[in-house]
Amino acid sequence: MDDFQNFLETSLTGQQSSIHVYDLSSRKVWLKKASERHGLWLYTPLKWLAKIFNLGAMVPVPNQGGSAAIQCESKRIQQLKSLGVSTPNVLAISQKGILLEDIGSQHQTQVIQLDQALAQCQNDIASKSLLFSQAIQAIQYIHSQKGYLSEAFARNILVDQNHQFSFIDFETDPLEVLSLHDCFVRDWLLFIFSTAYHFEFEKLADASQILYRALLAEPQVYSDICKVGKRLKWVLNFNISKVGNDGKRIQKCVLFLRYLKEQSEKNT
Repeated sequence: MDDFQNFLETSLTGQQSSIHVYDLSSRKVWLKKASERHGLWLYTPLKWLAKIFNLGAMVPVPNQGGSAAIQCESKRIQQLKSLGVSTPNVLAISQKGILLEDIGSQHQTQVIQLDQALAQCQNDIASKSLLFSQAIQAIQYIHSQKGYLSEAFARNILVDQNHQFSFIDFETDPLEVLSLHDCFVRDWLLFIFSTAYHFEFEKLADASQILYRALLAEPQVYSDICKVGKRLKWVLNFNISKVGNDGKRIQKCVLFLRYLKEQSEKNT
């Protein structure tokens, strides 16, 4: 048993939280414990919503929890690594947990979540747009290799000082319940939902144009994303901004989707 495997086995019993960071010599690592399976009933409303609106890409991807989630994480990391995608190194694994190398330690550079990076740009729209565009290109590369993410939220996309991107959080495998095409659509929808919020309302149309240009290479994916936006446009009839940041986030997401659809109309 090597040092990492031994550390995993001995630390699992004492660790209370489901995920914890440790410093091992000059290496930073994350230990994720097998946690209880997520109640499948939690996904029922979203499942019915996807069925009613015929939104295949919105079918929920349950996190099975426990050892299944741990094994899924390892499998998905290796799948993406084989495509040349930057993901955490798996240092050790067991039925009860997985030890992952921190991306910053792995590449010996400082990394932050894309969510934070976009927020730090604040009113520097040029820097924000560039970062947004580069993140899109990183996801595009994955799709071009027939790969897909698990939870393509901005919090699961890490970026370093050289704008090199890495991806984390792979406890689910969307391909178990979706087609590869719908996995692509789902990636973009989650990405839009978690990034549109960082643009001011008057800048959403410009941001949508950046994604539109990228999706010219994926016309059917673009079409299906626009269908989702069309079926959700009723949301804009409500003043959901009154419910706080979550309402504003949803509103900006749906507006982004509307502007994304309008981009094709402007160019025809």
